[in-house]
Amino acid sequence: MSRFGDWLLMLTAAGVMVWWLIRWFDRWLHEPPGAKLRRLAQAGGVEPDEAVSLLQEHGYEVLSGKHRVPLGVVVDEGPVQPTRLYFDYLASKDDKYYLVKLERARQPMDWTASGLRERLLVYALLFPDCEGLIVANPKDKLLRTVRFQLEDGDE
Repeated sequence: MSRFGDWLLMLTAAGVMVWWLIRWFDRWLHEPPGAKLRRLAQAGGVEPDEAVSLLQEHGYEVLSGKHRVPLGVVVDEGPVQPTRLYFDYLASKDDKYYLVKLERARQPMDWTASGLRERLLVYALLFPDCEGLIVANPKDKLLRTVRFQLEDGDE
């Protein structure tokens, strides 16, 4: 009789695992756009500083701050090399989300199209639900919004 009990226990455990996987996949499949950003907004606190004040003066609500996105890089089937991507704030205005990067003196922004692409495109690709990226310069009290769009390939 113990063999029947073992099989019953194994089938029950397998059934629960299959049910859990189907439920997880269904939840992932029907996740609304922007859900990743809403989770980020709930994750971090905001410490008031001059950058937060600047964003609020321009009508943005700062939702969270100082985010680190862990990434792994694999080269030629080698080991995974960990790295991180940082952005300073997540803000919203008119029900649209924006990632905020602070312009720092030791890493000035190259305001050419290729410079912006090299520096900021990765954020737009990681968070496609964002309306754009805000580059804030608290020292000069300046905000700039950067958006990327696909162009026709007729060159």
